[in-house]
Amino acid sequence: MELLVTIAIIAILAAIGTPIYTNNIRVAKNAEAQNTLKTIFLMQKNYFAENYCYYITPGSGDQSTSVNQYLLGSTTPASGPIVVGASNDFFFYISPGTVGSSGSCTGVNSNDYVAYAQSRSDSSLTYSINQQNVKTGF
Repeated sequence: MELLVTIAIIAILAAIGTPIYTNNIRVAKNAEAQNTLKTIFLMQKNYFAENYCYYITPGSGDQSTSVNQYLLGSTTPASGPIVVGASNDFFFYISPGTVGSSGSCTGVNSNDYVAYAQSRSDSSLTYSINQQNVKTGF
């Protein structure tokens, strides 16, 4: 009888604890994506100071390797601060903003940008930040 009571108590604790733990993991991953966008914002300031343009990824979708290599300064695309591949719940890309490319900016550079973090599992969950530090989805 004592064994059944012990098993019942453990089952109740597991039923309560699992959703709380899962929610905490989701919140932490969302915060990590938002912090990465803030890092991209700061690195874009440095990039602009050196190049007089903002870095724009060559496409939308998963451009985390390009962001790692060309903006965040990693030696290889997969070794940067952004975890590359399906193990990361979010992927990142940087698009031109509303002003578009002009002036001395050429190629994949622009005078303004919007950086995105999009969830791999839920495409409606997207965070963004632009050159004026305007955030959406935070």
